[in-house]
Amino acid sequence: MTEAIQWNGETITEPGVYVGIPLEEYHNNLKLLDAPSVSKSSLKHLFPALGGSPKKFWHLWKQNPNHIKPKTTNALNLGKAVHALLLGDEVFSEKFAVQPETYPNSKTGKPSAWSNNATHCKAWNKEQEDAGKTIVTSEQIEKIRRIAEDAARDPMVQQGILNGAVERSLFIKDERTGLWFRSRPDNDAVDGFFADLKTTSSMDERFIRRQIKDNGYFIQGGGVRRSARELDLPFDSFWNVYVSTGDTPDTQAVELDPADLDLGEALIRHGLDTIAECMASGIWPGARPYEARPVRIGDWDREAIEQDLKTPALEQAA
Repeated sequence: MTEAIQWNGETITEPGVYVGIPLEEYHNNLKLLDAPSVSKSSLKHLFPALGGSPKKFWHLWKQNPNHIKPKTTNALNLGKAVHALLLGDEVFSEKFAVQPETYPNSKTGKPSAWSNNATHCKAWNKEQEDAGKTIVTSEQIEKIRRIAEDAARDPMVQQGILNGAVERSLFIKDERTGLWFRSRPDNDAVDGFFADLKTTSSMDERFIRRQIKDNGYFIQGGGVRRSARELDLPFDSFWNVYVSTGDTPDTQAVELDPADLDLGEALIRHGLDTIAECMASGIWPGARPYEARPVRIGDWDREAIEQDLKTPALEQAA
C-alpha cells in the first residue's frame, strides 16, 4: 500500500498520495505539478452531455492565462463553510469571516442593520476579500450547527464514514498524454471506503440522481477509483454524504453505482485524450456540432402547434 508523502512545498514530479498541501495551493497553484492537470471540477465542463464543450473547458481551465473566474454565490460560500466546520479540513477563523449583524451608521450615530450597500459594509467586505476570506452570515452559521447535529445522528456517519484521513491529495500522471489527474476526496476511510461531503437543497432521489450527473460526481468517484488502483490503495466504494441546506436538516449517505464509476473513468480517458488533442492543435471546439441538416422542432411540440392550427379561434377562447 502506498504511503502518504509529506509535501515539501516544491513542484511534484512523482505520482502519489500527498499530505500537507493547503486547499488554496491544491486548487490554484499552477506550479504544484510539473505538467498541466485536471480534476473532476474542470473536466466536467468538457462534455456537451454535461452542458459543456472543449471551448467552455478552455475558457474556465486555470491553465488558460485568460480563463474566466467563476463568481461566488451564497450557496457556494455555505458549502465551503459546511466542509470546514464538519470536516475540520481548514482553520475556520483563517479562511472565513462571519458578517456582523449591524454596522455603525455615521448619519444616525446608532447601529443599523447590516447593508452591503453601505460604505462601511462595502469596506469591511473588501477587507475580508483582500485577506482571502469567505464571508458567511450568522444565519448560515446557525444552519451549519443544525446540519452538524443532524449528521452526527446519521447511522453511516456514526459508523465513521466521515472519520477517515482528510487533506490527502491523490495525483496520477497519464502515460498517454502526460497530463495529471488530481483528486482530493473529503475522507479516505479504512478498508477502501471513500466519501465526499455534499450539500444539497433537496433530498428527492430524482434531484440527487440529476446532481450526480450535472455536477460530475460520477467522474469524481471514477477518478478516485482509478487513482486508488494506480497508487495501490484499497478501494471498496465511493459515497456521497448529503446534508440538506434547507430549513429542515437531513442527512443521507449514498453509494455511487459501480457502473457509473465505470462511466466516469471512461470520460476521464476520453477527456484527457481530447484535451491533449486540443492543446496540440490550438483548436477548442464548441458544443457538439449539428449534422448537416435542418434542426427540427420536437414531435410533441409540433403536434401541439398543429392542433392549434386546427382549432377555431372561438373554440380556443372558450
